Amino acid sequence: MSAHLRDDDRPLPSWTTRCVNCHTGTSKASAFAPPLTHDALLGATSRRGGPISHYDATSFCRAVKDGIDPAGVLLGKSMPHYRMTDAQCMALWRFVVRR
Repeated sequence: MSAHLRDDDRPLPSWTTRCVNCHTGTSKASAFAPPLTHDALLGATSRRGGPISHYDATSFCRAVKDGIDPAGVLLGKSMPHYRMTDAQCMALWRFVVRR
């Protein structure tokens, strides 16, 4: 699936947009980006100085497609913006929050 960076509509090479490139492991300390786990996504926390929030399917898809977290805070510019259908995003959400 294609993706681009914020403020740059040029498509990124597919090998650069794999989630595991940045979201590795299960510890926040050992990864460039937070882990994509059930607990990390569904747990209420303050992200990047924003109010306490947690992801749900809608906010997850907004983050993946538009680079905005559940509290309305912009994700880092290095987070790709994926071009995917709502159905594809919902499938990805179900995959990452499975236990």
